[in-house]
Amino acid sequence: MNESEPAIENRGPNSGAYTVTSGKRATRQSGRSKPARPRTKAEELGLYQDAVPTRSWKPGKCWVARDGIFPKCSKCLNTFAPFESSLEAKAHLILSVDTRIRSYVCQPPPLRYWMPNDCGGQDKREYTPDFIALTTDDRLLAIDAKAARFANDPKWTSREPHIRRAYRSDHDVELIVWTEHELCAEPRLSNAQTMYRHRFAPLDPTLDITVFEKLGELRRASRIGELCDVMSTNFNVDASDTFGATMRLALEGLIHLDNTSRYSLETEIRLTEMAE
Repeated sequence: MNESEPAIENRGPNSGAYTVTSGKRATRQSGRSKPARPRTKAEELGLYQDAVPTRSWKPGKCWVARDGIFPKCSKCLNTFAPFESSLEAKAHLILSVDTRIRSYVCQPPPLRYWMPNDCGGQDKREYTPDFIALTTDDRLLAIDAKAARFANDPKWTSREPHIRRAYRSDHDVELIVWTEHELCAEPRLSNAQTMYRHRFAPLDPTLDITVFEKLGELRRASRIGELCDVMSTNFNVDASDTFGATMRLALEGLIHLDNTSRYSLETEIRLTEMAE
């Protein structure tokens, strides 16, 4: 156990006293302790607020440019969000802007699974995915960002079916492997980068509300450029500010953007069912 993590030790069935330890110090609490709340399935997989990534990382450990800390958003529940490859960084980006994702953590606790050995027995193994994510329809996903050459390597392909089976049967979790073919696909990557750049709140807190209301008044699918013209004519709002507002509203799940091409003034937009 990490010395910085508190633990509770039962001191006896009739004593009603518990010792809470944090590091090397211990304090005694008198009285009857309340029963601990059962952990949810997501929490058992490491998906909870202020989760600490399981792999060791310290500031200054980055030896190459592809390693670092991702500037996480509210969806990422970790205390900090490290990545150990450029593909992991792109996966952070995709998860941060995907409106189907409610929350996620990186480098969660390892999965323990069994794998056949050459002697006809079973060996206990461990596997740590890059991410555990919860979707808006309450599905749990284990996600691994892996270069295609590693995803096709026999060392991985021999383990993957057993890992996938263990996640499905023990935790009702779907394993997803993202290679550079998925993570670098266009226009998905460019659109994710565009949305992420506009995630910060505007200087005028009423801007997003006004853009949302004006789109609702149109009562039909529109283009970002058309909405920019309305905001410019009625409120003297610059097109770049209106464009940024549409990106933030899309991040909140209030606006649907046509993602079949790169986002531009020609992109079709409409209110989502949640916003109507």
